Amino acid sequence: MPVNRLRTAAVSTCASILFASLAATASAGIIFTDGFGDGDRDNNGLDSGATATDALDVGVPWFYAGGGTSAATLIATDDSAGIGNGNALQLFNSGSNNRPIAGHFTPVTLNDGDKIVMRFDARVVSTSAAADRNFRFGLYSDAGTFVSGDQGSSDTTFMDDVGYNARVDVGADASNATSMDVTRDDSAAGTVIGGTATGIGISSTNSVNQLVDAAKHHFELTLTRSGTGLFITLQQDGNPLISGTDATPVPGNFTFNEAMLSTRSNAATDYRFDNIQVEYVPFVPEPTSIAAVGLVATGMLAKRRNRR
Repeated sequence: MPVNRLRTAAVSTCASILFASLAATASAGIIFTDGFGDGDRDNNGLDSGATATDALDVGVPWFYAGGGTSAATLIATDDSAGIGNGNALQLFNSGSNNRPIAGHFTPVTLNDGDKIVMRFDARVVSTSAAADRNFRFGLYSDAGTFVSGDQGSSDTTFMDDVGYNARVDVGADASNATSMDVTRDDSAAGTVIGGTATGIGISSTNSVNQLVDAAKHHFELTLTRSGTGLFITLQQDGNPLISGTDATPVPGNFTFNEAMLSTRSNAATDYRFDNIQVEYVPFVPEPTSIAAVGLVATGMLAKRRNRR
């Protein structure tokens, strides 16, 4: 290949890297936001007793996942006096059961450095007892077996879903020192999110993370791909975050398409959830790296012109 053509190819490569880096910034965005302003938890019509305050606030449908018992209430309801943003999602496991619920979204696959964030507001209206890490939520992959609609208590469709399960004490639980943690749910045999948990060394013993009142609390779970591992952070309100790296993620589990909410069967607990949001944030090189690529490309172009 002639020298000039080699230079042209090199310049084109540098420019492509630069433009790809800039394009990555533009592709960041919210995958979905659900504030339940439409008064409809499954996008199938106004829930009984709910009022639509924002018909455009459609969000994603939330369905009962398989497993657990049927003694639960799942509806959009007015929580203006609680979280304070109009409607919220009620999950009332009235019979001390563990019905998990899932919000399905367009799959996101993390490349190295990319992150996915799940954030929301929640409060515990009531609970029949303090319970160890009773509140559960996380980001999951459905392994291609998602079925739309509410699933029965004996359904096993969701059991092959894998992901990361955050767990928080409800009430001033004193059965152990851990108040909040993140585990890997990597089994296709147990109940999704409420069942199998593989410890990955991410936990807190800080009692400020226990849900001991009926006030609004904010949660953020972030998964960032780091090579072949996942760096994970979890934070409640402005409390110190907990973090760690899962060096051996579930095979193929850099793709996520489910936000999950659940509770253990240790106590009958009434929750409200609002302002649920999942965001994808692609990796963007440091400005100095982008600038270096740009300078190389500019220098090569200038050098080529001077030799003509």
